[in-house]
Amino acid sequence: MEIIKLLGNKLAEKINVSSPAGRGLIKLAINDELGPFKPLNQLEFVDFKNTIKNSLKMRLEKLDINSTSEIIDLLLEKLTKNQSLITIGTV
Repeated sequence: MEIIKLLGNKLAEKINVSSPAGRGLIKLAINDELGPFKPLNQLEFVDFKNTIKNSLKMRLEKLDINSTSEIIDLLLEKLTKNQSLITIGTV
């Protein structure tokens, strides 16, 4: 999905890891938040928003990432500005 790619790349840039690692953190957080049986192409804006605010934030805190709150705010802003990308993966 394009939104996962966008958010994962931005996360990777902020925490200084590879792009695949950033996307992986997003996908693991989705799995934590929604369970393993919800297909990625059925996720909605609110699913991504809750995942970032809850599961991803907890993962970053466990990894002792500095400025976690700023990173979460940035990702939420990116999500809001680019929410049209969510529908690209569902067609």
